[in-house]
Amino acid sequence: MKKLFLIPGVVAALAMTACGGGEETTDETTNNAPDSTETVETDRPEIDPFPDFPLTSTTAKAGEYILTPSKNWQEDATTNGADDVTFIFYSQTLAEAGEGTSKVDFMSDKGVEIPNYMIVPIKAGQTAKKGDIILTWWQTGSGMQRAIVVDDTDPAAPVVNYLDLDWDNPATTDDGTGIGQATYQIEAGTFHVLSSEWAPGTTVAANNEGKTVAATVISVAGDQVLTIGFAGKMKVYAKSDCTPCPIKPSVKAGDKIQVPWVGSFTETTVEKVDAEMGRVWCDDPYSDDPMVVPFGDVVTGLAL
Repeated sequence: MKKLFLIPGVVAALAMTACGGGEETTDETTNNAPDSTETVETDRPEIDPFPDFPLTSTTAKAGEYILTPSKNWQEDATTNGADDVTFIFYSQTLAEAGEGTSKVDFMSDKGVEIPNYMIVPIKAGQTAKKGDIILTWWQTGSGMQRAIVVDDTDPAAPVVNYLDLDWDNPATTDDGTGIGQATYQIEAGTFHVLSSEWAPGTTVAANNEGKTVAATVISVAGDQVLTIGFAGKMKVYAKSDCTPCPIKPSVKAGDKIQVPWVGSFTETTVEKVDAEMGRVWCDDPYSDDPMVVPFGDVVTGLAL
């Protein structure tokens, strides 16, 4: 069977993966500051793509980078419903933080009020070390990305490999390296370290009408989880219907694991693990070639 490749312009809109059990962990360092938000009671905003999802506080601060879909997509989802809208989370700047809603400076529109549940904060002033998994955006392309730090010579502006670009994507950089295998130095202040399950940008395995699908956490409010899944479709799940994928899997050759294939989880066997590049090679049940799955999308113990 032919391999499926993600189109670079929309790759970040495709799922990261899993919802339901683990507890969020924090420590006292800046890098591991909590991602927690609280549900707030306030008037619903004019732009409100998911009107049944609770309004929440935000940890983002004015002047910081955030990730959120384009204004027109959020307006379309508000007017016509989110089911037919394809979302990609782009980098924007927070103009003013508020309770339940905040104002965002989009490239073409400034000071637009949107719900905090549609905002993924990027914590400012972070540093990273080799092997850390970070949340950022594709800085030579577009869209939300997880990445693994491969060189921490400058911990405030590390060299990374983007995990959400397919390892064997045929597109190449100027020097002929596949974009999924290339490394890039990112700018200071444009990332933060992922350290806890359920944090925005991490993957969950969600029960969707009997199928276990991959989804990326956008916001958690009480027992509800707002996610973005395969092909940029957003959906709300009950937290109890989700199982979080570990940020770094603890697996080895021969282990049985569950990984996403075209948006849904399938069971397979580990062939090898490359911890430096944050990838797991495993049997592809639909091809003679192995699947190469990024850290963050590998889980064990799912009942498929």
